[in-house]
Amino acid sequence: MIKAEKYLAVFICIAVCFQRLSMAAGSIFWGLSILTFLYLLYKNYKNKTLSNLKNNYVGYYKAFAIFALCALPAVFVSGDFEESLHKFLEMYLYRVVPFFMVTLFLKDKKWVRNIFLIFIAATSIDSLVAAGQLLLGYGNRGWGFGGHTLNLASLLCVLLPILLVVLLDDNFTHKTKNICKVAVLCCVVGVLAGKSRGAWLTLGIVLPLISYFYIKNSKKVMIYALIICSIIISFFVVSDTYRARIVSTVNVTTDYSNIDRLLIWESSIDMIKDYPFFGVGLDQFKDVYESGYRNPRHKQDLPHTHNNVIQITTESGFVGLFGFLYLACYIFFKNFNEWRKTKNPYSLMLWGAWLGFMSFGMFDVTIDHSAITKAMWFLFGCILVFKNKDYYI
Repeated sequence: MIKAEKYLAVFICIAVCFQRLSMAAGSIFWGLSILTFLYLLYKNYKNKTLSNLKNNYVGYYKAFAIFALCALPAVFVSGDFEESLHKFLEMYLYRVVPFFMVTLFLKDKKWVRNIFLIFIAATSIDSLVAAGQLLLGYGNRGWGFGGHTLNLASLLCVLLPILLVVLLDDNFTHKTKNICKVAVLCCVVGVLAGKSRGAWLTLGIVLPLISYFYIKNSKKVMIYALIICSIIISFFVVSDTYRARIVSTVNVTTDYSNIDRLLIWESSIDMIKDYPFFGVGLDQFKDVYESGYRNPRHKQDLPHTHNNVIQITTESGFVGLFGFLYLACYIFFKNFNEWRKTKNPYSLMLWGAWLGFMSFGMFDVTIDHSAITKAMWFLFGCILVFKNKDYYI
């Protein structure tokens, strides 16, 4: 591993671990990562080796390109060109750069393993901090290192499926399994501390689906799964606070969090009907919504639609939605089909993590969480490097 690539690995690791704790520190190291990445791009382009690097992941690169190009027209139809252009550069380029950094230039599998596990450890601490915030009375919901409570929840919806595959699959080392056992406990505590109903529902669907693939062939896994499910269900039954929280998920009469989301979705459909092809422009939803589509019964000041599909369609139309669904379907079906054919656990990791991201995205705009999307693409890049090198951590 050449010196520049080592620097890139270190910078990415620090950036992805610290971005939620300190936006300033995260931004500095993301900046250093990007400068190193551009240097490596230039060197490899000059040496005519860039085409060799991209071949292993070209399908993903094409999917990203389609995703971005389909959103581009929404910049030019926007009422605020500069704001929409800034959003495009941030959301469709800047936030996905970690994926390209890892897949193009981090070739040393042991270095990738190290930064991958360090990030898991950092997220575990993040989860424990959220639990501490709740227990010490800093709030009625834990948020971890920083940001909104839903930010940590969306990150855990991506990470927990990955950790579960490590625990259930026999290909991984005992050392990694032990690390992930501790991480799972910490992350589950974080999910409970965050009290996100969307995360509970998402993980309540995704984790059993992943477990099912292993339960079919192992009575031991089935017994463990039943014990864990019994403990979780008992916890919600015994705790009045958590039981009330989960029951409120279907309350559309007095729970304004639910009511307002339904109202904003209804208004968004009207907006889509009026701007079907290219939407109202990137980052223009709130302004357009407030200027003529806000329902009088809407009480909260929601900055977005709390739904990936609706948000993308309102701001970039059906053209932008096509790009998003192309990327989503490519990742989802490619990895599911590979899992069915080869039983490669990394394919199941990607499938489960993406399903978690997309499922939670039905309740929040996960695609617009800067720290979360960068962390997710970082994780996906690491997993693809392991997969490409047939290396089990």
